[in-house]
Amino acid sequence: MGNRRDRKSRRGVDPSAGIRALRLEQLFREELNSILDGELGDERFDGVRVTIVELSRDGSRARVWYSMPNPNQPARASGVEAAFMRASPYIRVRLCDALPLERSPELRVIHDPVAVDD
Repeated sequence: MGNRRDRKSRRGVDPSAGIRALRLEQLFREELNSILDGELGDERFDGVRVTIVELSRDGSRARVWYSMPNPNQPARASGVEAAFMRASPYIRVRLCDALPLERSPELRVIHDPVAVDD
């Protein structure tokens, strides 16, 4: 898993990332937050926000970093990850419907402990 800061990121660090990829990741994040806000009835998602999305070059995988209120509750973080895995098929279908994706990416959800909620 490693520290979030140890991973490669397209946020200005990887000059080979294209503008289209960065824009797609931004749209992906916005759509995920929209789905979390209005389409999923699981209370484990209350206050959860997607902070970063990183798509693989071929679009087959997406790393989804999320923040939550009271981030110092590891049991809650594992509950959120379980909720994401349970909702993953629905989320993947919705993302393909809403975004210009050729395939539905596999989601890997990671708690973002350094994100600060406003």
